[in-house]
Amino acid sequence: MKLTRNVWTVRAIFSIIVLCFILPYTVFRDVDAWYGSFLFWTLATVVVIGLNALVSADWED
Repeated sequence: MKLTRNVWTVRAIFSIIVLCFILPYTVFRDVDAWYGSFLFWTLATVVVIGLNALVSADWED
């Protein structure tokens, strides 16, 4: 069960990484304000950090 959750979490992380490459050149192309991109990158970073915490929560020595 834990492995399945980790697989889905890693897939979500890779999806966010792909979106971080695609969205700035498509959807956010016409956004000239710096705070728009700052907000996007900040939220993406927070989500990836949270997902990484889920993946590493079950790690043991």
